[in-house]
This record gives sequence, structure tokens and C-alpha cells, in this order.
Amino acid sequence: MDERFQSIVDAGCSRKRLNPEDCEYLLSFDEKSLETAALIEAADSFVRKQCSNKGEIAAQIGIIVGPCYADCAFCSFAASTTDVEDYTMGPEELTRYLKEISSAGIVSKVSLMTIHNIDIEELLDSVRLARSVLPENIEIAVNTGDLEYDEAEDLFDAGARSAYHAFRLGESIDNWLEPRGRIDTMKNLKKAGFKVATGVEPIGPEHSGREIADHYFRMMELGCDCCSASRRECVPGTRLFDAGEISERRLLQIRSALLICSTWCDRTEFGFYGGFYGGFNRIYAEYGGSPKDLEEMSEKGLMRTVDWARRHLESDGYSIHDVQMYIS
Repeated sequence: MDERFQSIVDAGCSRKRLNPEDCEYLLSFDEKSLETAALIEAADSFVRKQCSNKGEIAAQIGIIVGPCYADCAFCSFAASTTDVEDYTMGPEELTRYLKEISSAGIVSKVSLMTIHNIDIEELLDSVRLARSVLPENIEIAVNTGDLEYDEAEDLFDAGARSAYHAFRLGESIDNWLEPRGRIDTMKNLKKAGFKVATGVEPIGPEHSGREIADHYFRMMELGCDCCSASRRECVPGTRLFDAGEISERRLLQIRSALLICSTWCDRTEFGFYGGFYGGFNRIYAEYGGSPKDLEEMSEKGLMRTVDWARRHLESDGYSIHDVQMYIS
């Protein structure tokens, strides 16, 4: 086993401070190497000890979709390539989804997802409805476009408590969004009282270990509560459809390296969850419109339902408990 590799992994498992260079080194090994196998095993063991083998399920509902002027080259809603028409989920349909998703008692969070260009009042109405329908112990999250501070404050007052917002790999290159607007939105959300989750995404074969490591550490420096890593899924008809995908094994290697290299950071949720929402013991089910799916309703295309999420976690050896377990 490579000596430097082992020293980095040992330091990470002991919650010692590591840096982007250490992370890049962990990512330099072939995904089929013995070192990568050892890295994944170390990260898996670390997470299981922190969460006592408990898994968490959240669910995302795509409630406002249509041609999006951000025009992300990897997204099914990109204005320059999509055939999707403008659609806002009505209150009756949203209520049906909310009741269906929460009925099993194993979903801890419901995220309402929109495209970038929306009427903020429509999102506010959906958040208020969700808060009136869902049990109080299910947290409401939003995943939407860039926001001004007063918009973030209104969403918090309406009942949302967490948000996903990413300064993506390829921002302003693969879309029309400015990085400053993404970062300012994260700051606005935090100032309004939100727990902010971010991510290194969408990762493709062209992204180097150095680029991934630097991006992750930059996101951590913003003080977000949680950071995920997700790969680009090649959606037919999008501009990056032929750009290729990384393997699930490479994604697991990346998630493991990022986690091991940031166990020292108290701001993230390592104490119980392992720091990721979408990886290890945390998983998202998806309903309604999805940027990764051409089907009108992703539960009929990707089929990543709550039941799928439960089976996935249980097959990995995690126990699924009542949602009360996850609410502070």
C-alpha cells in the first residue's frame, strides 16, 4: 500500500486537518486500485461509526419546470434544447405527492425544486402548502434559482428551513449563470437562517482530481452545513450528452476522498450523517419534473421513489428508523 496514501487516510480518520493537495492525491489512484478500495472502506467505516448504521431518506419534488434561461448544457430543461413546456404543480397534485411521500414515516426532509427562472410567489405558495400538509417533524427544503436576501427571508418565514444551492463545475461556461450570483445566494440563504447544502457537481470524466478537490474546499470555506458530490448524468438531447459519465465506482472514490479530507471541519454535519446528502447513509428520492430525466414525472422514468431509496439503503446495510430519529 502506498505510504503517503495510508498516512493521509489515517489522518482523516483521526479528524486531523487535511488540504486540497491531500485530497488530490487520494483521487489520483485508479478507481480499480487497492488504494481506492481501501479509501472507500475507510470512509464507509467512518460513516457507519458516526451514524450507528442509521440511514436517512429525503425526497425532492420538481414543482416548477419548463424552458430555463440558465441553459445548463447538462439539464433536460435547458431553454436551447428542451421540449418541456412551462408547468407549475397545482395545490391538489402537490398535496397528493406530499401525503404519499410522508405516509411511510421514513422521510425526514422534502425539497421543493424549481428551474432558475420562476415567480417567487408561486414557490412561496408551495412552501406554505407543504408546511400545512407535512408533519412538523419533516423539514422543508428548497432547490431553486438565485435569490435576493428578501426572497430568502420570505421563504424562511413561509416554513422552509434548508436549501440546496451549488456553485457548479463549469458555471458560466456550461450555462449563462455568474458564479458571483450563486455564492451571493448561499450567503443570502445563510443570513436568512437557512441550513445551506451545496455540492461539487456535475462531475464528468474531464474534471481532474485537483479541480474537484479545490472546488470542494472552496465550498467548505463558505461555511455550508453539508456538501455532496454528484456525477453528470448524460441526458439525451442535451449539449453534453456525448461528453461521457464517470462510473459509480469513481463517484464513490470521490465522495470517500472528500469526506476523509474534511472530517476536521466542525461546520458540516459529520457528527451523525457523514457530511453528505446523497452518498453513504443519505439518499434522495425524486418525484415530479427532474433535470436528469426526459419523462414528465421522474418517478416513472428514473423511478427513484421512497421505496427505491429504502431498498437501496437497506441493501447497503443501513437501518431505516422512524423520521423522529432525524429531527433535532
